[in-house]
Amino acid sequence: MSSPVSFRVSERDVYISIDAGTPPSEVKADKLQQAWQASKFSAAKLLDPQMLLQTATKYAQHYSKDSNSSIPFQVAIAEIFDADLNLQVSDDDMKVTASGIVGYGGKALTQEIIIAKLKEKKITSGIQRKAIDALVEHTNEAPPGAELSVTVAKGKYPINGSNAKFKPLTDDARKRVLRPQLREDGTADMRDLGAEVTVDPDHPLLQKIPPSKGRAGFTVFGQELEARDGEDRDFKPGEGTRVSDTDANLIVADRTGMPSFSENSVQVDDVMQLNNVDVSTGHVKFKGSVIVTGNVSEGMKVTCSGDITVGGYVDSAELHAEGNITVRKGCIGHLIHSGDNAENDEDADEWIPDVSTKLIAGGSIWCAYAQYSYFEAQTGVNTDKQLTHCHVITKGPLAIGGEGRNARGKLIGGTIETCAHVYCGQLGAPAGTKTRIYWSLPPADPQSLEHLNSMRALLTKTLARVKVVQQGLNRCDKLEDGVKKLEYQKKLKIELRKLKTRIINTRTSIDSILEAFENHPVLRTMVSKEVFPGILFIFKEKSLRIKEHRNGTMFLLQDKQLRVDSLL
Repeated sequence: MSSPVSFRVSERDVYISIDAGTPPSEVKADKLQQAWQASKFSAAKLLDPQMLLQTATKYAQHYSKDSNSSIPFQVAIAEIFDADLNLQVSDDDMKVTASGIVGYGGKALTQEIIIAKLKEKKITSGIQRKAIDALVEHTNEAPPGAELSVTVAKGKYPINGSNAKFKPLTDDARKRVLRPQLREDGTADMRDLGAEVTVDPDHPLLQKIPPSKGRAGFTVFGQELEARDGEDRDFKPGEGTRVSDTDANLIVADRTGMPSFSENSVQVDDVMQLNNVDVSTGHVKFKGSVIVTGNVSEGMKVTCSGDITVGGYVDSAELHAEGNITVRKGCIGHLIHSGDNAENDEDADEWIPDVSTKLIAGGSIWCAYAQYSYFEAQTGVNTDKQLTHCHVITKGPLAIGGEGRNARGKLIGGTIETCAHVYCGQLGAPAGTKTRIYWSLPPADPQSLEHLNSMRALLTKTLARVKVVQQGLNRCDKLEDGVKKLEYQKKLKIELRKLKTRIINTRTSIDSILEAFENHPVLRTMVSKEVFPGILFIFKEKSLRIKEHRNGTMFLLQDKQLRVDSLL
């Protein structure tokens, strides 16, 4: 028996038809629902969620008024919608997001429809075929009304070429790691810090990596985005070096010596070797590196442009090196008294010892132990056993007897000025010897400062360009040729939008760099064994005084505050 209920479509409207004379009991809401679900129009969107119940009620009312009518009862109950596609182009024209909404009984999206929509918007570049396939599959298989957003087109940002770079091919003698060597039994020989870095003639030293070409980008509209080629940079051999005969991008050694590098150059320093420095040799001033196999005696001075290595002691002498200073035994000095009460100065909080032994290095300083000595080193100070009543200034770490929890050496008395970590096993002495540690914030990274200055320059240039473009837009209003007016306005508005995006990004970069300057890294003084009274930590106007004996302790400069923590 055929059903008295049928459905038909007219344009986009779906109508329900009930045969004339059908009793209302045959067309109750549940039966209409079953018939609707079984029909080929069930995916269409009902005009109201209760539409079938309303239809059953209307039919019952119609039947009670005109049960003898021969005309079928018809009413529109649903509407057919094709799948919908919305395209959103990012402000910088580098991305197109497509939102596909599944239709209600209508046509699904096809590749041809999507491509045609993109072309209609003049989107021609960076088309993502897999994303288009995903939209097509979604509108064919997902339930009506479901939405999927995907990126259907991507621009390509330009990639600027890399500037010329310089790659060292051997270790820098001034930056070599001073590390105790292991004996055959596995123990460390604290007097053997490894071989000096030396090279022979024709040894490869520095390789130039030429600049690379930039790769242009494009917007989704096919507009080319220019890229800058990398900048070339001079390649200069220094003293004792030359450009290779077989490779114009390679510098080789021209003599035996110790290599030291600047960013785009390298030199090989001659090495002067002496048994001792005393009254028989006089002061030593040498353009290169100096090795003293014995001692540097009282009152003597050694000055060089390379490294200084002393196999014995430095006794009330001065060493000045642009590189590293290594004293394999010890540095011995004494206080230089400036008055009758000078011996009492050491009890003052701000006491700075004036001592007879001075070591100043452009790199690092290493010695076995030191007393009443002045150390100034750019990259750090290392002592094997003990540092007593010394004045140390360094931008690098101070390590006494090792680093971290392995440090076993003693730091007793004196004044330390640093913007880095301090490691020791014992800090202070049972007698309460005053020991002062002045902390300062690490200096800003030169590359970050350079980047900040370049960002500020870019911002100034971009703001000036915005002003010029805005003036151009204002002048367009005076053009009489409507076609040219619209063409110029479109180009200028596109450029203005890009400039504003660049301004936002540049200001964000500037804020990030400035914030990084404020957020200094945590500085630590790690004492692995014992801390005695008499220790004073100072940061600007803040101070932390230790008045009690403590076991292993960590002292911190964190968020510009001085803190104490136990060393578990």
